[in-house]
Amino acid sequence: MDRCNVLIIIEDLRDIKILSEAFKGCGVDSVHYVHSALQAFMYLEGQKKESLPKLIIADLNLPGISGAQFRKDLKEVVRYKHIPVVVLSTLKKEQDLIRFHLSGEADFVVKPTTPEEYITVANSIIKKASMLQNQSNQINDQQP
Repeated sequence: MDRCNVLIIIEDLRDIKILSEAFKGCGVDSVHYVHSALQAFMYLEGQKKESLPKLIIADLNLPGISGAQFRKDLKEVVRYKHIPVVVLSTLKKEQDLIRFHLSGEADFVVKPTTPEEYITVANSIIKKASMLQNQSNQINDQQP
């Protein structure tokens, strides 16, 4: 994922700024952000297929519907099914993480607290999204 567009769905402006800078520092070409799942769906609807983001980062605690619910709803739409979604969470307790995994939300990252951690997380997310994209492409290639 050398050049990609990233859509960030986070309410907190400070987190958006730090995460955007972290992604740009990792070589991401373009970062767009919105503050809610509704705004994200509106943004996506306005994009041509070739302009859709290559990766979406959604905060777990969004106004309206949660990042996890956004991910679930997004994956039900054929046009967006291929886009990897990583949910950021402040969950740190093991029991919360297990509950989160059991709900089917395997693609999540604990929200960083420092700018340096954001850079590490951005790199990790890009690598994870590349793997998810490759898996999705392999599945699509196998379908008749």
